[in-house]
Amino acid sequence: MKKILIILVLLLVFVLAAVYLFIPGKIKIEASISLNAGLPGISRLLIDENNWKKWWLAETHFSYNKQTYSIRSKISSVFDIDIYSGKDTVNSRLELVPVKNDTMAIGWHAEQVTSSNPFIRFSQYRRAKATEKNMNEILQSMKAFLEKTKNIYGFEIKKTLVTDSVLISVRRSFEHYPNVQEIDAMIQELKKYIVQNNAIEKNSPMLNVLKIDSSHYEAMTAIPVDKALPQTLEFAPKFLLKGGNILEAQVQGGPHTIENGLQEIENYRSDYGYTSPAIPYQLLVTDRLKETDTTKWITKLYYPVF
Repeated sequence: MKKILIILVLLLVFVLAAVYLFIPGKIKIEASISLNAGLPGISRLLIDENNWKKWWLAETHFSYNKQTYSIRSKISSVFDIDIYSGKDTVNSRLELVPVKNDTMAIGWHAEQVTSSNPFIRFSQYRRAKATEKNMNEILQSMKAFLEKTKNIYGFEIKKTLVTDSVLISVRRSFEHYPNVQEIDAMIQELKKYIVQNNAIEKNSPMLNVLKIDSSHYEAMTAIPVDKALPQTLEFAPKFLLKGGNILEAQVQGGPHTIENGLQEIENYRSDYGYTSPAIPYQLLVTDRLKETDTTKWITKLYYPVF
């Protein structure tokens, strides 16, 4: 009996020693992911806490696996997050780290200060491991959401190659934003000029509207053709580098949707560090004069880049 008691005491001493030996006074809690995405767009999305619920794992916003999360402060690419587990609180930091223009990483780290009481120390170790597991699972859910361009910019944006490289264009100035009838009149003039020169239209009409100031706009319409047409006082040939890089997106809706789409494709260009040799433009897939319901307008957006 005495031997058994001694063995039990020695075993307890060994377990307690192991707790102090293998569980440090500060436990590092770390999780990370890599993303195929531009950092500025991710930062813009995450800075608005309402966007977090779009990818959060649980139905309850900022709660997961018996833990509650609270963003204490946020500065561009750094988020200080308090993690509550019952009565315990861990202060953590989530950081967005640029790698390349189209690649980034997100690191989430914290420290758990442990008690000198071996039993509490062991309990804190288990909670720290549970916290680390939760952090990794939350980051994986974030990754799945953030790597989809549509979730960041509102629609798919892809980099493709220029196919329509020869254009004929016409320019007009307005003291207001040009309406559908005025734009269509420009398109019809181009169509007549194309027929007069025995050329063939290769795609839908293109449009770019530039705001000069509060009351002056300049519109340019163009149509891709099968050959270069002669320049006149009214019509001008334009050329894009065939096979060059171009950003492409498609939106459905009226002027507000299109304007928002142009802003987002500009954001994408900037976020990924592209420069542009030419102006962005709309490809008018829908004949806007025939289709009066603007919610049905299909417009492709293009932005030449390199």
